[in-house]
Amino acid sequence: MAQEEQKKVVSRIKVKKKFWFKIVAPKAFGHRELGETYLTVPEAAVGRQVSITLKELTGNVKDQNAHVHFVITGAQGGKLMTSLLGYSLTPSYIRRAVKKNVDRLDDYMVLSTKEGKKIVLKSLMITVHKTKRSIRSMLRKQLQEGLQEEAGQVDFESLVSSVVFQKLQQSLRKKLSKVYPVRELAIRTLLLQEVPAAAPEAI
Repeated sequence: MAQEEQKKVVSRIKVKKKFWFKIVAPKAFGHRELGETYLTVPEAAVGRQVSITLKELTGNVKDQNAHVHFVITGAQGGKLMTSLLGYSLTPSYIRRAVKKNVDRLDDYMVLSTKEGKKIVLKSLMITVHKTKRSIRSMLRKQLQEGLQEEAGQVDFESLVSSVVFQKLQQSLRKKLSKVYPVRELAIRTLLLQEVPAAAPEAI
């Protein structure tokens, strides 16, 4: 009798069905599919972070050294919606970029975008040759001022887009080269200081 009662209890336990949900990028990236996840309910994925190589978004093999980061913020129409978190370069790319007999200038700063979002930015500047301390200081100052100005004029998604397509780096590199020739100017990391929690825009 005990065994029969145990079987009845087990049979009453309902197994929750799971389904595949597509994860899509924000409007700035054309709502492209970022991947899929297997869940019982889509709300279970809210707050999860998703990172993909830039190559997966652009199809350009040269973009395999960069990653774009998103966070799942809600569900709509059976799809998981995301918001942009930022951009980063792989450590291997940084190692390859640094050569001998050059100056490597790393900077860390917190900036504000046009809509008031706080972002953390880490930059890497590499000169053509070894330089004087006064020149290095001037390069750092010019870069910080340029980044603050650019960030304050655009929203966060536009800023990331400018970095992704190298527009910001090329523009600043031209200005810096008037002080001293710069071989490389890279944005190592560009991330929101606070992860968004609200549901994103509708498709």
